[in-house]
Amino acid sequence: MTPGLSPVMKLGPVLRNLVRTVRLDRASPERLAEEQRRLLVRLVRHAQARVPRYRELIDPATAAAFRGPRDLPSLPVLDRTDLHSCPPEELLAAGFTTATTKPGTTSGSSGIPITIRNSERDLGYLRASYLYDMLVSGLRPWDRMAYFRVKPFLRHPLERFGLLRTFHIDTSATLDEQVEAFLAARPTFLVGFPHVIASVVDELERRGTRYTGARRVLFGGERLTPTARARVLGHLGARCHEVYASVEVFTVARTCRRGSLHLRSADVVVEVEQDDGTAVLADGSREVEGEILVTRLYSEAMPLIRYRLGDRVTIGPADCGCGRRTPVVLRVQGRSEDRFRDADGREFYADFLTYKVQDFREVARMQLVQERPAQVTVAVVLEPHADVSVVDRIAASVREAVPGFDVTVTPVPFIAPERNGKVKLVKARSGARG
Repeated sequence: MTPGLSPVMKLGPVLRNLVRTVRLDRASPERLAEEQRRLLVRLVRHAQARVPRYRELIDPATAAAFRGPRDLPSLPVLDRTDLHSCPPEELLAAGFTTATTKPGTTSGSSGIPITIRNSERDLGYLRASYLYDMLVSGLRPWDRMAYFRVKPFLRHPLERFGLLRTFHIDTSATLDEQVEAFLAARPTFLVGFPHVIASVVDELERRGTRYTGARRVLFGGERLTPTARARVLGHLGARCHEVYASVEVFTVARTCRRGSLHLRSADVVVEVEQDDGTAVLADGSREVEGEILVTRLYSEAMPLIRYRLGDRVTIGPADCGCGRRTPVVLRVQGRSEDRFRDADGREFYADFLTYKVQDFREVARMQLVQERPAQVTVAVVLEPHADVSVVDRIAASVREAVPGFDVTVTPVPFIAPERNGKVKLVKARSGARG
């Protein structure tokens, strides 16, 4: 019998999965690779046998012959359009229904909102993984954790004893409401999109209010300029970590004590689809760049195999000085659909231009928008008392990087976030797509 959903968060599964997560995080590369192989083979055979859509996509003989990560190219790639267009019944494993699974929906900032459904066992692992990310990032049982997101999490029983207390900062509320909720919570540990937290800090500074109660900040979902990052951490007096995660696949990577963003190889298998269409395993043997394909190893209700997450990444060797022998995500270059177009109609990934802008210490926030081919508007929020001449210098730097482009640099008081609270650093309007 397939278990249903619990109306409250169950701690037992979370703690059991936490023990396993800690053990695998400290495992040798050989032990980790064997566990990854075992889980992947089980997942592929489960999906082919029990999920209607995968029965169409994967031949039984292919599933039977599957032996591990090296065989992933024999399987089809799953796009977000597939998930968006298929009814849930086609994607759920036998025995699971919409009534016995919990939905998680993406923000739709890519234009295609996706709903993933998780079983109670899936949620047990998700919550353990999320808790471990925070523990490794410095969370202590007595911390007051403020998490910035639209919807609240389920409450957990330990809060009755004053442990791991959580406070929801609703990012769909006004900035004033977010600030008041933040001050009322008196958090010591913050989790959320960097630009959302930066906006709260900016408003505190505008009010002349200094908040120094936070010890740690866990950033995820986007990138801040170095100037804005330093400003947030300087105001709070906190240290920070970072995660690379999504609603669909949970945590893909987490920073170590040296700041390197390591793949969570016990939870996911990552491939990189290169520009020539070939996909290579991100196994830490060399640097690879392209679109990320993620297989989530714990997804019994709605398996995700070779899922095109929509990000362009660069993943490097497993040679970090921290001692962890898992590959390092060197760069998350932004959404793969946000490509700029030149006058000849050729497309390119424009994330490299953001580094031209953030090199200027006067820039606190930025956004690069293309409205038509061979054009880019750079919106910048400048630090107080910045010399106005920096606008011309930024424009010259961007023009040097993209000769022939019509470049406009515009100082603005703020940059409006997307519906989910994120700020897209690179944004191609529909008119730029031709």
